[in-house]
Amino acid sequence: MLFAASTQRTIGLVILAIVFFGGLVYIYFNIRSARDEIGSELELASNRKPYLSDEDLEGKKLDLALGTSLVLLTITAVTLPLYWLGEPGRHEGRDIDTWRIFTNRGEEIYVEGAQCVSCHGPEGSGGAVSTAITSASGEFVAQVSWKAPAIDTVLSRYTEDEVLHTLNYGRNGVMPAWGAGGGGPLTDQQLEEILFYLRNIQITEDEIREQVASGVEDGAKDLIMATSDESWAVDLRAAQASADEAAWAVRLIARDEFGFDCAAADGVPECDADMAAREALKTSNSAADQPLQSAFDAWWADVQSAQQTAREIALEADPSLDDGGNEEKWRFAALEILSTPDSFEGQAAYLQYGEILFANEAAAGTYSCARCHTYGWSFDATGPYMIEANGTDEAILDEYVQGGGFFGPNLRGGSTLDQFETAAGHATFIERGQAMGAPYGRGGSGGNGQMPGFGPLTESNPQGPGMGPGTGVEFRYPALLTADQIDAIVAFERTL
Repeated sequence: MLFAASTQRTIGLVILAIVFFGGLVYIYFNIRSARDEIGSELELASNRKPYLSDEDLEGKKLDLALGTSLVLLTITAVTLPLYWLGEPGRHEGRDIDTWRIFTNRGEEIYVEGAQCVSCHGPEGSGGAVSTAITSASGEFVAQVSWKAPAIDTVLSRYTEDEVLHTLNYGRNGVMPAWGAGGGGPLTDQQLEEILFYLRNIQITEDEIREQVASGVEDGAKDLIMATSDESWAVDLRAAQASADEAAWAVRLIARDEFGFDCAAADGVPECDADMAAREALKTSNSAADQPLQSAFDAWWADVQSAQQTAREIALEADPSLDDGGNEEKWRFAALEILSTPDSFEGQAAYLQYGEILFANEAAAGTYSCARCHTYGWSFDATGPYMIEANGTDEAILDEYVQGGGFFGPNLRGGSTLDQFETAAGHATFIERGQAMGAPYGRGGSGGNGQMPGFGPLTESNPQGPGMGPGTGVEFRYPALLTADQIDAIVAFERTL
């Protein structure tokens, strides 16, 4: 279509050039044929001169005029349909050029204008922002580093209307309102331009799968290292504790001197201890690599075995599940078993898998439920903090209450069982997310649309010029989590 549009434009320009230069030639010769006016009394006025006879007018003169008109009509009859044929291509070319311009402007706003990059990272890969945590009474608690999720998958989680709503009005008291509707500095068109840029940076399904799997492996290895009684794990925990202690000592002596560097501070005992601890930790990590990987492989085999055991128990209870076309029914029957505490021996590994997915650290918590449903998870509240008043290493929390509620509701104490009668309904909700104003679950009121969907998303009402209802333009985005991963989260949440 674009080629056709280019060809027709060329033809049109050639015809325009012919007409334009032809007109110039006519004007030139008309001026040349003009003669100075001598005076009406000395020469008979032109309108009083005898003109050509009827025979002359209706002969060669008329034939020339009719022939010229026929040529012009032929040109018109040929070029108008050719021009019309190129019209769809011109519209498409206009839209593509507009989309390119909007995307470039959106990138400029993301990087330089609103500087979204300072929180969400280059090309939306995720980052962090420094913010203050206060008590319920408004007193300062700590300056923390808040995880800003990657937004190179945001259009898999939210519709464009929901993204624009968040851009307009902000989110959770940390993401500010950027749109004029929410009191921000950006116009509606500028928000649309950001949306065009976001479309351009969404990552592929393979990249999503790789990130989620990497987060699961890291989380499982952290769990193994924290709970294993093997000598390599005990040694590694001791080395990590020593390194953390030395690093904190260095942080305390460096807090008043920006850019403090132990390498340039000879004779500082804390620095010597820090460097020695780092070397010891490096040695312990190297020694733990192989046994840790073996332990992870064994754990993953236990997770898959638990899935298979649940399917076998479900099939034993209902042999018809093995009939053709009952795969989804079989899936949810097995999920009900996995979601019931103490259903069978070996279930624990599967529930650990669900918890690791629930609190997946990958991409600054992009795939994590804990980011919204667990207080403190978004700013590492169990880690040490530099409290401005006294420089203590006291953590804000001793441990997380996973699913205890924060920006999202409390999921503990059977609340998910009350909200969703079946594991199937629970899984479907996580897959689709919650639309603005739409009720969900058993008696659930309409929410604010900020619970994302983790399944695939088709955007059939994209925003911007050349888009919207009736245009046929739509975008398809891959799921953030597979059905098996969503099931594991459902099982974990339903056993809290």
